Amino acid sequence: MQLSIGVVVALLFVAGLLLSRIHFCMVAAVARAIDGHWDTVRAIALISIGISAVLLTLEAAGSVPRQLTPDWPVVAGGVLFGFAAAWNRGCFVGTSIQLAGGDLRALLTLVGWVLGYGVAGSPMALAALPGQPQRTAVALVVLVVLLVLTRQAKSPAVPQPGSPALAGVAWRASIACGAMLALIDNDLWRWDPSSLARSLAQPLALAESLQRGDPAPLLGLVLLAGMAAEALVMHRSRITVPRAADLVRLPYGVAMALGALLAMGGNDSQLLRFLPGGSPHGWVAVPAMVAGILLGLRCPAPLGVPGNLDADTTDVA
Repeated sequence: MQLSIGVVVALLFVAGLLLSRIHFCMVAAVARAIDGHWDTVRAIALISIGISAVLLTLEAAGSVPRQLTPDWPVVAGGVLFGFAAAWNRGCFVGTSIQLAGGDLRALLTLVGWVLGYGVAGSPMALAALPGQPQRTAVALVVLVVLLVLTRQAKSPAVPQPGSPALAGVAWRASIACGAMLALIDNDLWRWDPSSLARSLAQPLALAESLQRGDPAPLLGLVLLAGMAAEALVMHRSRITVPRAADLVRLPYGVAMALGALLAMGGNDSQLLRFLPGGSPHGWVAVPAMVAGILLGLRCPAPLGVPGNLDADTTDVA
């Protein structure tokens, strides 16, 4: 199945809106889970379940997602990414949501991503495995078990101020978002924030693509547009100008890009592509990223932390 560019743009816009509405952020999910609030973790698990379910259906028609072997740089890259994302106070998707909501401080992180990808070049090459639907089926089962376990976890009696999901996880929106992203990703469209940063880091190749009339490298902008639309509709769009303390987001952004290159994918591609698609390296990278985030939230940031973020987005300070 090959989706037209118009259908991809429409699906991606809605997916961006839903990701923003769900407040998708791996850093915030870990920070909130530490405090006993599992709503964001459940939302991410539901999105991944939606992706796995659609991929399994597509695999029945002969389409198998890309599955890669794990290697030690994947662990190192995952931990590095987790540290840097925690100090940045936002992952690839969470930072994009901040930027789409008018927080120009997140633009510094985006510049750091572009610089990191530009300096380091191509990602590490991992050996591709013969595609097996069984791996995707196992991924789906594990994700469902994880969801059940998080539902059994007790939350504090008093809701956390500024909680983005006080009424509970919008499970329909999460699964629908995952289904849309699976359809887009199955056709190998590069839609995620890290892919956008990689495209911007290669201006000559980007210019050639645009001259050929190929807008695919900039599809990440459609995702940002959907996020911005959600922020406007929910009346939480507000311009925030960077201050001197926020300049630390530049080197943290560079470190995030370097970690993503070593791990063969940032948290956006790991959680929304590789892990639900049953790629063994994704099941190594994501725990490494979680470990890095946990340590990064506990350890003093070497360059300090950026200014406080809004409580209704990804405030983990």
